[in-house]
Amino acid sequence: MDDSTRNYEMVFIAAPQLDEQGLTALNERVSGWITAGGGTISRTNVWGRQRLAYAIKKQPEGIYVQLDFQLPPSATRDLERNLRIDENVLRHLLVRLDED
Repeated sequence: MDDSTRNYEMVFIAAPQLDEQGLTALNERVSGWITAGGGTISRTNVWGRQRLAYAIKKQPEGIYVQLDFQLPPSATRDLERNLRIDENVLRHLLVRLDED
């Protein structure tokens, strides 16, 4: 990893009506946004369907997906914009990991 990238962890909640193919396509789309910004994905972890504490966009449950990746800080704005626009992403949280 060079100095121009930072480590990030992101969790997003996908719409519960997605089937396996739809979820795979969404993961590939999000991965494409990361790699288009000059990043690399180190780990993808699908947590599965979970009940939400409160309804989001009138959905009582969602599919949780965690991604660990490296990305230049300048590319995070475009990534978050794309996540907000995609109707299959109910919520997302992007966190920069500490550099130890």
